[in-house]
Amino acid sequence: MRRTRLVLAMGVLGLLAGLAAAQAQYWDVTQVADGVYAAIGKNGAFGNCAFIVNQDDVLAVDGSMRPSWARDLVLQIQRLTDRPVRYVVNTHWHPDHTQGDQAYLEAFGPSVEFIAQQYTDEDITGKEIPNIQKTLADLPGQIAKMEKSLADGKDAEGNPLAEGARAALEKQLADQKAYLGELQQMRIPPRTLTFEHNLTLHKPGGRTIEILNFGTGHTRGDVVVFLPKEKVVVTGDLFTSGIPFFRDSYPSHWVKVLEAMDKLDWTVAIPGHGDVQQGKGQIEKLIAFMKDLLGQVKAAVAQGKSLEETKKAVNVAGRASDFSVYKTPEAYQRALNVAIERCWMEASGKIAE
Repeated sequence: MRRTRLVLAMGVLGLLAGLAAAQAQYWDVTQVADGVYAAIGKNGAFGNCAFIVNQDDVLAVDGSMRPSWARDLVLQIQRLTDRPVRYVVNTHWHPDHTQGDQAYLEAFGPSVEFIAQQYTDEDITGKEIPNIQKTLADLPGQIAKMEKSLADGKDAEGNPLAEGARAALEKQLADQKAYLGELQQMRIPPRTLTFEHNLTLHKPGGRTIEILNFGTGHTRGDVVVFLPKEKVVVTGDLFTSGIPFFRDSYPSHWVKVLEAMDKLDWTVAIPGHGDVQQGKGQIEKLIAFMKDLLGQVKAAVAQGKSLEETKKAVNVAGRASDFSVYKTPEAYQRALNVAIERCWMEASGKIAE
């Protein structure tokens, strides 16, 4: 009888933990393999995270954009397990994957290891932290403009604010004020463990966690977290449901990185943005899209076309359906234009290797 009650009690606790995780404010937490969880951003939290519950500890992948979002995820981890987060891996340096890191230090103390590829480490220090300071300087002025627009009842062009536009601007203003408050308290912890190419953690119970760098791609220091036994890969922004952001990328090298990722033996991918991917269909569509795009841009540059001429010349309309995540054609075109611009810069020799 006592054993039956114990089993029932454990079952109830497990159910409550699952419900608590599902009710996270900023995350849809989904188990994708034994002890492996995807955290898909919601309610304004953009960018995904992941965490792996091992026998003795937890490894988290990426810290999200804001400490408040990361704290919400920490709560979900703590409701699922009493094991501490021992490792935080940053897949790259961009703010939506690093600025919440401090939440893990606050929750679990100085024993947390912050892991990154060496170039990501350099870019967090040399690019991301200065960007935080610039945003701190610029954001109050942007907030003041929003406040004035609401007070005057006019948009930036001087047109009267419609009711829907006013509500959207009020929401944006509240969000930016909250973000400013977080930025003023933000401290990205230094990395405690860096590496050049690959790092492997061998955990009790036979779990292997491989942290792999295949070269320059979305940034110069991207890594993927690969679990060969569970056949799961966490990709950062090397792979997303839409067209990944190209701003800091090395497009021709990125294709090779994606091909190397495609050769890994995985069946589930947790991308940097968008839903969990089952199978390799979407990454192979992305590879085909990027090869097509690169070929057309290189041909345009060889013909001496300017950036604007290249944007008009490139035709990948037949691949738009591969990125159905976009709600409007205009949103797809904006993402495509950023990709074309970066490919054009690379083909024109304007990006240092």
